[in-house]
Amino acid sequence: MMSIDSFSLYVLLCILAPLAGAFTLAFIMIFESRFDFLQNVASKSKLEKELQYAQYYQLNQRIKPHFFFNTLNTMLSLARLDRKQELITSLEVMSKFMRYNYQTNEMLVPLMDELAYTNSYLGIQQLRFGKRVQTHQTIEEEAKLSYIPPFVLQTMVENTFKHAFEKYPGPATLKIIIFLQDNLIHIEVWNTHLQHSSKKKDDFTREDGLGVANIRERLTLLFPDEPTSFTMSFIGEEACAKIIIPFREKPTV
Repeated sequence: MMSIDSFSLYVLLCILAPLAGAFTLAFIMIFESRFDFLQNVASKSKLEKELQYAQYYQLNQRIKPHFFFNTLNTMLSLARLDRKQELITSLEVMSKFMRYNYQTNEMLVPLMDELAYTNSYLGIQQLRFGKRVQTHQTIEEEAKLSYIPPFVLQTMVENTFKHAFEKYPGPATLKIIIFLQDNLIHIEVWNTHLQHSSKKKDDFTREDGLGVANIRERLTLLFPDEPTSFTMSFIGEEACAKIIIPFREKPTV
């Protein structure tokens, strides 16, 4: 016969075994549910990132046609004036533009690559404007390690030519200043050509331009939860377009 202790243990096992099984099954179901939830979140996050990249890529493409048309017009003017050597130079620079554009698919690029691209653009503009426009650049050493959105600096510089140097004659100065402060990259494009004219100031600070809207949208996509700003203002007799973005030593967005 079964002893009382053995019988009690048997009864206890009969009660606990189903409970343990039920708890185990419940745990597995909760785990699977949580796993499915995390998979859905990950899938949604991936889709959002892909959508974000598609939107960002589309914004990048909007900049390029406008820029290329301007460059081609410059080359056409050089050809009509029979300035062959300058035309050859512009073709060489244009090839660098094409290479950079086709090779640049990242959302962030090294600052020095973007600066080199911008300098190529300035080289073409130098053919148009000659000594009338003087350029100066001050790049802090620490800032040179940063990654920034592609085509942003070049767009800022192009806007200065479009709304100032192309519209109003006379000598002018363009300054590019980039520095790191409080783990934020400051990119400034200064223009000393807009002084003493409210009409020029209105042209420079207008918010409806493609370049301005494009930059703002790209910054929102790239840094949705981080401090950024894009401002256009006047300090003394100088106009300044300024971008502030988080410092990135490696592209993590």
